[in-house]
Amino acid sequence: MAQRSIHIVRRPAATPSRWPPLLFLHGGYVDSRCWLPHFLPYFASRGYDCHAVDLPGHGRSEGRGCLDRLGLDDYLADLTPVVEGLGSRPVLIGHSMGALLAERLLERSLAEAAVLLSPVPPNGTLESSLSLFLRHPGFISAVAAMTSGVFDDDGMRLLRDVYFTPATDPDELLRLVRIVQPESTRAIAEMAMLGWRWPLPPRRRPVLVLGGELDVVFPPHQVRRVARRWHAELEIIPAAGHAMILDHHWQGCAARILGWLQRGATAAPTAATAAGATGTA
Repeated sequence: MAQRSIHIVRRPAATPSRWPPLLFLHGGYVDSRCWLPHFLPYFASRGYDCHAVDLPGHGRSEGRGCLDRLGLDDYLADLTPVVEGLGSRPVLIGHSMGALLAERLLERSLAEAAVLLSPVPPNGTLESSLSLFLRHPGFISAVAAMTSGVFDDDGMRLLRDVYFTPATDPDELLRLVRIVQPESTRAIAEMAMLGWRWPLPPRRRPVLVLGGELDVVFPPHQVRRVARRWHAELEIIPAAGHAMILDHHWQGCAARILGWLQRGATAAPTAATAAGATGTA
């Protein structure tokens, strides 16, 4: 099959860069625009060459007409030449489903390091989905309506309650509303069944895992499983929800990432760092 055209947003470093490039991977139901308001200008202004992709069938990349037939391996197949075309191995910064894809790229030794934001737990999304359905039984129908462009008051409240927090400003919520799109049913099913996957053993790469204290999609106890798998540094952002890259917690989140990068993201994790992954937050 011919390679799909993948849209890439690039923000070069404000000054000549001595750091590895950053590649931003968005989560489900959105596209690369989730990184535009905050993360790309923040890191570009601090000396990093920044690249954000639209996954196949998302945003301005090809594949929208066959989106439901695309699985996680299809996403990876189209991401791989993007990663290899950067000239040097990047640091991956992935959110939610994008964090899962970052893990797969790390397993293949295609990246220098990774930051996993609100990551999909190693056993998949089934536990999370059941919990969400019990707490918010109207959420599935609301998502279907929103991906079709229908946003009513009930849907907006659910969007805030599930992806953000009660303190979220309406303007922050609108940033997500503007970029919501359908997600691949195949990819959704594959994420639910990750518990049946035999994963590759983790490579010893530097990994930072960030979760939100109030994330109801992947709460802290699920995020810790990802940190333990990678022997990663773990931080739980106080009072943050799942979409912390778009709400008012973004700057504290970005500052934590910047500090980790500048401390030496290419260094191997220390014993203390690995132990911190199993602690409470």
